Formats: sequence, C-alpha cells, structure tokens
Amino acid sequence: MNNPPIIKDERTRTIEDASYRVGFNIICYGLLVDLFFRSVLYPNESVWDLFALVVISGFASTIYQARHKTLPPHFLRSMLILGVAVALLSAALVFVILKFRKIW
Repeated sequence: MNNPPIIKDERTRTIEDASYRVGFNIICYGLLVDLFFRSVLYPNESVWDLFALVVISGFASTIYQARHKTLPPHFLRSMLILGVAVALLSAALVFVILKFRKIW
C-alpha cells in the first residue's frame, strides 16, 4: 500500500492558509474571552501571560507579512491611527468607570 505523494498547488496552499487563519482566530478570540472572564471572576489573578500570547501571535503574523512584503500600502499609518483611537477610547472608559465608582 504505497500512497502517492500529495501534490500541492496554489489552490491547496490557499485552502491550507485559510484553515490556519480560522484556527488562529478561534484561538486568539477564545483567549480574549478567557481573559475577560478570568479578570471578572477572579480579580486577584494576573492574566497578563495570556494577553501576552495574543499580542505576540499578532506581532508574529505581522512581522512575517512585513518580511514577505504583503502588508497593505498604508499599514503603519492605519495602525498608528487605530492605536491612538483605542488609547483615547480606553482612557475615556476608565474615566467613566472611575466616576461611576465614586457615585456608588
């Protein structure tokens, strides 16, 4: 029973990459949901190790794409704008939470 070798063409590689993307998204979003519930249910436990896994995996895929020159043309500018927007939104959310905490 000699199995013939599997020939990988562009379609096969595209389907494999799509399956890896789905798996990566499930793991990352699952970790983020786990982070949320752990921080709510167990406030004394540190969840930075899991958060670091999500951040490092995102950086790894971005660095890989940058090395192969497949990033969109204005990627860095878009990420900078997104980072500033997220920082401002986070600061506003913390301000609102602290205001409501003083009321109760």
